[in-house]
Amino acid sequence: MNVQPAQLRAVKNAENAEGQDGQTPEVQEESPALNLAGLQFFFADINRKTIVWNESGSQSFDSEIRGLCEAPSSEALRLLTQEDRKNILRLIQGAIRDGKAGPFDVGGGADHRIPGIPLMAYRYELQDGRLIVVCFPSLGEDSGNPGNIALGLAPILQHFVANSNRCVCLVDNFGYVRFASEGFLSSFGIPDAKLILGRNIAHIQKRVGRTLVSLILESLTRRASATGRGKFLVGTGAAVELTHNTMYFRISGSFGGVLFSAGQASGDVDFAKIFNLCSAPMVVVNTKNRMILAANKAAIKAYQLTPEIMDEKPITETLLHPKSYSTLLQAAEQESDVPQPTVINAMNGQSKKKRIKATLLADDRAPKLILEARS
Repeated sequence: MNVQPAQLRAVKNAENAEGQDGQTPEVQEESPALNLAGLQFFFADINRKTIVWNESGSQSFDSEIRGLCEAPSSEALRLLTQEDRKNILRLIQGAIRDGKAGPFDVGGGADHRIPGIPLMAYRYELQDGRLIVVCFPSLGEDSGNPGNIALGLAPILQHFVANSNRCVCLVDNFGYVRFASEGFLSSFGIPDAKLILGRNIAHIQKRVGRTLVSLILESLTRRASATGRGKFLVGTGAAVELTHNTMYFRISGSFGGVLFSAGQASGDVDFAKIFNLCSAPMVVVNTKNRMILAANKAAIKAYQLTPEIMDEKPITETLLHPKSYSTLLQAAEQESDVPQPTVINAMNGQSKKKRIKATLLADDRAPKLILEARS
């Protein structure tokens, strides 16, 4: 393993500077220090009295992803609280003595009400007789990964906001984005959810804007919720005004996060009411199974539809002949603005010829065909 401590690099830079002007700089670069946010693992070399760790980045605006770092034990832990240093040393000593130790919580605060990061430690003996102790976040052998809790929340949230225009984002207490709704991606101008999912919120400021990052990090740091209304500066440089609820939550003693939910400042639009207020009969059809997903009040009255008919039979067995349906679908795929003359077979046994405007609404799961009767 090729690890070069920052201190050795500073000494080398100082030697180069001395060779140039004959003077030795008085100030040298400090050794790196371990941060709990972004920590993936660390191991302690008992014989050399050093700690080597790997960071994916800390939760700050100017955080650096340093990767693998090394420093003497006393210097590596200097940024941690005295209680956290004691817990880490107790963890290492327990692993040396018993082979493994933990989980011990670190970073939980002095009052112990804030959930910390649980660490486990295991002892390993190298071929040359040296001892190392490997430590990493874990709840122990008998407990599952707490990160799965947040991942499990995503499908539930998706179910509730699938047909909603609300902006919903879930960030775990390590700062990683676990879920983002379609409304969130649209409002913040993010073309693909993969650009933010699984990434630390502090590292995607260019995608979601500084305002949201500040709000999420403040809620995580203070372990507090926030509600308000204001302009959010998005990654494109524009601003969107939203009313938001930023709720901090905790599921277990060691896991929680922030749920960000927002809507337009003018209020959420109830599109179902608008759909039913339209005087023209409108029907929405699933193009995969040809089932009627929705019909407004005008269509229900004109075609004598009932919930049972829409749930049990496709539109090609009720209102439309299969050839008529194919003609309308083809017109929608060609984005034709010309209404198509179509015979509608109402459920009261009457057939009427109407001009139907067909529009195709793209969807990842199944495109929707919107059929609107024109006078």
